[in-house]
Amino acid sequence: MQDIEQAIKDFIVREFKPEVALDNDSQLIQMGIIDSFAIFMLIGFINEQFGVKIDPDDVSLENFETINTIRDLVMTRSH
Repeated sequence: MQDIEQAIKDFIVREFKPEVALDNDSQLIQMGIIDSFAIFMLIGFINEQFGVKIDPDDVSLENFETINTIRDLVMTRSH
């Protein structure tokens, strides 16, 4: 699980260059680190990195709120 969290965090830092330190509970949307465009970039990354297909029904702000919620989505969809 730590690997999933770290890969997501590394992607966010690399692509969106937040000016604050991130932890797994940082409010990504609320803090302005990611937006709707970034969510679609994350979906592409998740598909490519983990081989997980995100259903359109899963594309909600709640699922992309924190690194932990994104990890949970990946874990749920990878089974």
